[in-house]
Amino acid sequence: MAKRTNLNRGREGAGGGDVRIAIVICTKDRPEALRETLRSVWSQSRAPDELLIIDDGRMDDATQADIARDAAHASTRFIYHRKNEPGLTRSRNVAAQQASADVLIYLDDDVTCAANLVEEIATIMADSRVAAVSPVIEEPRLGGRTAQLWQLGYRIAGWWRVRPDVDAAVRGAPPTILAWEPQRVRLLIHLSGAAMALRRDVVLANPFDETLTQYALGEDREMGYRLAPSHWMIEARNTSVVHRRETGGRGDPRRFGFMTSRNYLYILTKTCRMSPGRWAMVVWSLLLIGLMHAAWGLVQRDHWLELRGMIGGVRAFVAERFRSVPASPNRSPSVRERGHRSRSPFESLQRSVLAGPRNALAADSKPLRVLFVTNRLEPGGAELMLASLAKHLPARGVQPVIACLKDAGPLAADLRGHGIAIHDQLLHHKTDVAVIARLRRLLHDEAIDVVTVAHSGGDRMFWSTLAAATRRMPVVVWSHWFPREGHQHFETANRALYRFVDVFVALGERQRQAMIRHEKVPAGRIAVIRNAIELDAFIGRSRGAARRALRLADDQFAVGIVANLREEKRHDVFIRAARTLAGRFPNIRFLIIGDGPNRDAVQAAAEASGLDHERLRLLGARHDVPDLLLGLDVACLCSEVECFSVSMLEAAVCGVPFVAPDVGCLGEFLVHEQTGLLTRPADSEGLAMSVERLATDAALRHRIVEAARRRAIHEFGVEHMAGAFSDLFAVVVARGPRKRSAAIRPNQVAATAG
Repeated sequence: MAKRTNLNRGREGAGGGDVRIAIVICTKDRPEALRETLRSVWSQSRAPDELLIIDDGRMDDATQADIARDAAHASTRFIYHRKNEPGLTRSRNVAAQQASADVLIYLDDDVTCAANLVEEIATIMADSRVAAVSPVIEEPRLGGRTAQLWQLGYRIAGWWRVRPDVDAAVRGAPPTILAWEPQRVRLLIHLSGAAMALRRDVVLANPFDETLTQYALGEDREMGYRLAPSHWMIEARNTSVVHRRETGGRGDPRRFGFMTSRNYLYILTKTCRMSPGRWAMVVWSLLLIGLMHAAWGLVQRDHWLELRGMIGGVRAFVAERFRSVPASPNRSPSVRERGHRSRSPFESLQRSVLAGPRNALAADSKPLRVLFVTNRLEPGGAELMLASLAKHLPARGVQPVIACLKDAGPLAADLRGHGIAIHDQLLHHKTDVAVIARLRRLLHDEAIDVVTVAHSGGDRMFWSTLAAATRRMPVVVWSHWFPREGHQHFETANRALYRFVDVFVALGERQRQAMIRHEKVPAGRIAVIRNAIELDAFIGRSRGAARRALRLADDQFAVGIVANLREEKRHDVFIRAARTLAGRFPNIRFLIIGDGPNRDAVQAAAEASGLDHERLRLLGARHDVPDLLLGLDVACLCSEVECFSVSMLEAAVCGVPFVAPDVGCLGEFLVHEQTGLLTRPADSEGLAMSVERLATDAALRHRIVEAARRRAIHEFGVEHMAGAFSDLFAVVVARGPRKRSAAIRPNQVAATAG
């Protein structure tokens, strides 16, 4: 690699010294361009903490060794990752997962950075309110009259003139630098893929859209448009990046044209409120650019190929809209949905659910009968949610029936008391193929219209999907698991049955994206229906009675965690935070509510903490959680794996501020410093600091409590969830089972099961 300068200029003393910076370069078979880019990286006034090279090509060992040597000289951690599947958006998401720095500076492999790039971005992003920064991008000057006319045509066409609506109030207080140093920065509405810096936690929470494949034309614009309504994005005017735009990687004009139009339409309808006037602007843009290609195509064949690609992209987009399933049948409309004219068979469902829960069935119509298949009705999160849903569906024209592969479990008696039929002991052993016949008979005897798998993967999904397929019956899979890299939940056998599943239900948008990315679930078949709670269960409860039940004095500050004692719930993080806080606040008390297989380990960690039984108490399994929550001053979770917590919603309704790691879909309810406090996963110090903030800042505590309670009551009552499911079932039945070449015949089941 080239000779380096300034490598010994450390991070200490540089601007934004507490902000850890990673530079990410996604590359494919352009070694000379990459070397030139790295020359400017190694010349930075502040060396980056990490360098990640995400390679879609085949970098030779010598080049890797050179980069590793340069990184070591700069005291920069070097990570090289070669991907087998191409795609820029995937590369950028992989980088966010592998990095550990606070901020990721994404660079194209054909840029030259100003020497102060890292230092300037670190200084600006020392303010935690700044989510993203772009430097000034210096593009090559267009030479020749033809190129200048082409650029003028794009301006006349109004390309990307449609932009998302932004409400500053939603983004919260602006960064200080906007008011104090306006000459140094300005607000942005979109980012530039050539060079853009984003907080790593923002990328993890809002990953790059992997449906924008290959070199993902417009992925930077899509990310910026998606973040703009809720995040502060800034242009750093005192630093710059020269985009050299070296050749290579975009050689197929037809493919380029396809991505130009398809991605343009997809991004705008996903992120912007599309009024008739805006649609007119989009049509004008595409028509004018198409005419430009037609005119230039008279002298250059590539323009004709690009025009054909653009036409194909428009056709593909229209086809996608007809096939699409709404992403979220019970949430407030996302930026993609607001003003979007859907043409899918689910269009009426989408509009009605966004307006609030209702009964999709006519009052005099025959109730739909839905079979929910689970393993056992035990007091776990997914099973409790199923029980709550089942009680509220009959009022919405849906009669639930529950099938348990094992014994019915402790929740069955209450459900039977509500008139819900429960069938159990259906699966006699792991390879009991005869369960197909039992399920088929049950589907016939109970006159079932839809089969719903109440959780993802495992025997319940495999056997029930096969049984439904033999009768050409619609299948819904209700997933409560948040997939991660290397931790998929759908087994190979169940993945083979995806084509027989009509709709997968996720609990949040982040889970939906993770299911697409890690479980390879088709994006057009995932709906989002969030968990909900029985609001009536919290009426008439007394905080004073709860405090007495917990043996808490009036002057004691109670911090509790409500979670099953399982390893992934990370009670050790809670106990370490308790030990940190106990020395600072003599009146603080810590309560662990729940039981589970990790009880002995949690008990041992509590005893090893040195805290006596009055300061740190394990209460075991409790059936009066609503009562106990009212007695807490702060509730929290410490999970490293979580999907959409019910205890988070319960705490909100009880008026108890909630602290949790930003994992799974928790951040879709917990907005930091608005409806809760977010920490990093497995960060006991961060948890302790958050609890201390709430203990010492009554105004913050009150603001969070009011906002969280208001949102939980308005959006997360079980009636919303029941309304969304009843509407979804009605549409699935009306549409009929997915088109397949043929249904599975009963005599094929044994071979499939094997």
